[in-house]
Amino acid sequence: MEPNSLPTKDKIFTTALRLFAVNGYENVSVRTIADTVGIKVSSIYNHFENKEQLLDACYKYYISNRFLGKLEKEQYEPIIKNGTKEEIIRVVNYEFHDSVVENMVMALLIVYSRVYTDRRASDILADDIEKAFEFQKEFFGAGIEMGRFASFNIEPVGLVFLSTRMFYAQCATFRPEQRNSWREAEANVNAELLKLLPFKY
Repeated sequence: MEPNSLPTKDKIFTTALRLFAVNGYENVSVRTIADTVGIKVSSIYNHFENKEQLLDACYKYYISNRFLGKLEKEQYEPIIKNGTKEEIIRVVNYEFHDSVVENMVMALLIVYSRVYTDRRASDILADDIEKAFEFQKEFFGAGIEMGRFASFNIEPVGLVFLSTRMFYAQCATFRPEQRNSWREAEANVNAELLKLLPFKY
């Protein structure tokens, strides 16, 4: 759907999402959001009580979509057995779905930029890490059992995977050129991560 055809509430949300991600939550006023959308400030208050509620909507959007690309065991086992190495990396990272990738990058940047100032953001990140570790243990464990990987210590390798993604998200917070070429940079990172996995074939 084209931005101009979005309902007003969605325009307000996506505009706030981008402004918070690019300029920082504290540096964006409700008036700035309204001016960018091209509406009156009062129109925003018809949909959101305050700026805090807009931030909460950004968090909720991230939470509801962050595992959209995560496959279940019956879906990923055939990929472990017969998929390319690149397909395996994409499964491990459960990359953002194309339909939400742009907004998810912005939402992710908001979360990471507020980890040290907002308990909600730090709780989201902590939950991300816990769930990612659980999935990695399950996925890599299945790969070892199926003979695609040689036996290896999953936890430190998983930590490198997570740290790399987190570091890239933090870099993209400050370097717009990375933020604007997320897919390309993610592919380059994945190429390096491939070297960590002891593939048997």
